[in-house]
Amino acid sequence: MGRELCDASAYPAPLLAVAAYGLPGTTPDFPPGTLDSGAWKAALAGAGKHRLTGLLSAAITDGALPATSEQAREARAAHRTAQLRVLTLEHELVAIVDLLTGAGIDCRVLKGSALAHLDYADPGLRSYNDIDILLRPEDIERAVAVLAGTGFTRTLAEPRPGFDQRFDKGMTLRPSANYELDLHRTFVLGPWGRRVRLDELWASSQELVVAGRTMQALSQPHRFLHVCYHTALGNWPLRLGSLRDTAEVLRTVDEAAVRSIAKGWGVEAIVAAAVADTARLLGVDGWSWAESYVLDRREESWLGLHTRTDKTFAAQAVATLRVLPWRDKPAYLRALVLPDSRYTADRHASTFSRFTYAVKEVRRGTRR
Repeated sequence: MGRELCDASAYPAPLLAVAAYGLPGTTPDFPPGTLDSGAWKAALAGAGKHRLTGLLSAAITDGALPATSEQAREARAAHRTAQLRVLTLEHELVAIVDLLTGAGIDCRVLKGSALAHLDYADPGLRSYNDIDILLRPEDIERAVAVLAGTGFTRTLAEPRPGFDQRFDKGMTLRPSANYELDLHRTFVLGPWGRRVRLDELWASSQELVVAGRTMQALSQPHRFLHVCYHTALGNWPLRLGSLRDTAEVLRTVDEAAVRSIAKGWGVEAIVAAAVADTARLLGVDGWSWAESYVLDRREESWLGLHTRTDKTFAAQAVATLRVLPWRDKPAYLRALVLPDSRYTADRHASTFSRFTYAVKEVRRGTRR
């Protein structure tokens, strides 16, 4: 099982050109005339899915992408809806950060809001649908309790006590306002997540101001590493908004600092994949070492857990077992094989049905 390359044909025309619009040195290939009804509907839906409504609207407003008056109106409406969502989430973010810090819990803002305000010249071009926050492992249980006191509920129970703090990527909570709050311990599930040196993420930070409230984001080199993780391992086909994130931060981040951290963690393959794919699909200038990087067999296999349409969490979870220290393997395996009943409630009729389901998912996520 190896890493697949995401082809340009995976995206509706002209979405790649929209994703690259406005990036220095690029020459996005927009169509010479307006899209027909079917192609336009696909492009508009794709812009929403890939977090590109702002760029779509800008390309039409600037005359780069030919559009009818009705298409232009629909693009503006889609972008306005996305921005109203962002404004609501930023209001919620301020409240969440105040709640956590008021309880003595340090946190770092991840992804959407941090990237929009720190790495995009125009924050309005970076839309997002949820809130992501990094917590120290030892603070996770207390943070969940604090948030539960204000109406947040977990979407999935912990497999066994202590699993969140020791092993998992994080968890998702929902408030009555019905959005997702993702509390992260690390960047991703699977072997690559185990390679993140969590203590280094907390050694430095960068200030972020949202709605007049100062909070903390990751330092830019660590922020870029997270972007690369999300680009290379997040969605399949690759989310174009994540490629755009990579391109935006790539312009100003310290290449030497990023490569030094990536080499220390053993994740140069992640950075190389994200940068090479961004250069290939968006037409930006990448880093020569990244574009010529040769994956070894293990890197190829680990990337292959994520770069496929039928990827599964079960396959990633089993791969994690192989890289855990021996002292942690029994607790991890027990949580996977014999989780608490709350975790399996309404999901599996019995332990046997859960086991057979897991075996099928592992096979599906690792077959060639």
